[in-house]
Amino acid sequence: MLRVLQHYFPVRTFLLVTVEALLLYAVMTAGMTQHLWDLLTDPASSGPRDRAVAQALTRESLLPKDAAYRAAFSAGLVTLTYLLSIGINRLYEFQISASRYERASRFVESAGIGIALSTALVIVSHLLGADVVYTFPGLALSQKIQVLIATSAAGFGLLYLERFAYHAFVRRADLDVRMLILGSKGPAHALANQVLAHPEAGFRVVGLVPEPESPSRRRRADQLESPITASEDKASEASRSLVFHGVDILSHEQSLSDAASARAPGEETLPELLKKLRIEMIVVALEDRRLTLPIEDLLRARLAGVEVREREEVYEQVTGRIAVAAMRPSYLIFNEGFRRHPFAALLKRINDVVVAAVMLLLLWWVMAIVAIVVRLTSPGPILFTQERVGQDGRPFVLMKFRSMRADAEKLSGPVWASEDDPRITRFGGFMRKTRLDELPQLFNVLSGSMSLVGPRPERQHFVDQLAARIPYFRLRHIVKPGVTGWAQTNYPYGNTEEDALHKLQYDLFYIKNYSVLFDLSILISTIKTVVLRRGT
Repeated sequence: MLRVLQHYFPVRTFLLVTVEALLLYAVMTAGMTQHLWDLLTDPASSGPRDRAVAQALTRESLLPKDAAYRAAFSAGLVTLTYLLSIGINRLYEFQISASRYERASRFVESAGIGIALSTALVIVSHLLGADVVYTFPGLALSQKIQVLIATSAAGFGLLYLERFAYHAFVRRADLDVRMLILGSKGPAHALANQVLAHPEAGFRVVGLVPEPESPSRRRRADQLESPITASEDKASEASRSLVFHGVDILSHEQSLSDAASARAPGEETLPELLKKLRIEMIVVALEDRRLTLPIEDLLRARLAGVEVREREEVYEQVTGRIAVAAMRPSYLIFNEGFRRHPFAALLKRINDVVVAAVMLLLLWWVMAIVAIVVRLTSPGPILFTQERVGQDGRPFVLMKFRSMRADAEKLSGPVWASEDDPRITRFGGFMRKTRLDELPQLFNVLSGSMSLVGPRPERQHFVDQLAARIPYFRLRHIVKPGVTGWAQTNYPYGNTEEDALHKLQYDLFYIKNYSVLFDLSILISTIKTVVLRRGT
């Protein structure tokens, strides 16, 4: 897998995006420069169309070569617009793209959105007299629109056929990394289940090497032990079927020589198992870390080109969150990540201030309309203010447009909002879906109590409740809370302690891998979430 903007991308997804970008750019460039071909090859061309194009270029003071460069650049911008449209419709998610019905319907939707947006941008560019962006010199406005629509339709048609070929190739070619998991208890099954649930990650679990029963079932003191985490470590029928029963490679507190002498005649060794199963990666996922690993065999395997990795690292790569069993001091302290640099903090603050100010300048009229509608549709104040826990546990006052009745907690006291909460007003439900209720938090960002990206701030009541049940919950307060975040863009609405745990895992992944580029990718994902109306 490739790591870009702190995300792990499967190689096959990267290749798919690259191939489609090149195909689409080639089609768009060819179609949008076709009227210039004759003039490029023979400047003395005298056909009626060539004369009209030459006259248009003369009026714009452009040579055919310069016009072709500008048209090619604009074709690249159109291509990026179409790729964004395809991505927003989740057609780069393997499970959705693999469904013929979903693929067909989403391609039509992507084409419609992309072509409509590109056409609008070409019209605006023409009316404003833009010389570089979304301009195709030598064509009248009506001709630009006609050629753009025809060329775009051909491009999307080609991509649709390419997707058929791509999925047929993926089904026939064994491109997944073949993985052997050392372990057969909770951590191993949790990893196996996640790999099975995320085929787009590009891994295939070939089997689980069984752990012998531990003399003591007590977990180590530095491991997370909470009833909330129990469900994730449960074995599924699919993961149970992957356990190699009868294979004894791991042992308790034995020397390597003792382990070798204890092996039954005819029993497979780790090198033999790796060769037989064509293993490309070994993942150590032991519940009982007092087991003696076959160190020499693992070293030989690594020297032979087989990757040897820890379960926590692979779990993060597949899911984009910190593994439950990994949430122990030794992992959080010694693992790569969780680093801060003063320059990065300064850059983040500058980015927060600039983006928040620009958004307020652009969206003030939207906020004014929302404020009026809130006032007219339900009695009570326009703004909802509430004390939340900020960075380093310091309280601050959060501002939102009110989306619930004014007396929402008069009888119940502090409670989580549910997905179909009856306290939410009709317009409040729309605001939550479109995230319009969050816009006043831009003032929190300007004041420095919040950041654009970070963990969502909780009330002190819920922080105390969750910290008592979930170890390391207060670690999310080492950074500023955010208007949006990694958890919000990856996890659906939740109002249980188990949901809080999953969001904490995403929050810790963000804190561990923070970068300005990571923030940028989260902001882009947030736009996608708002467009698809999957707000929480």
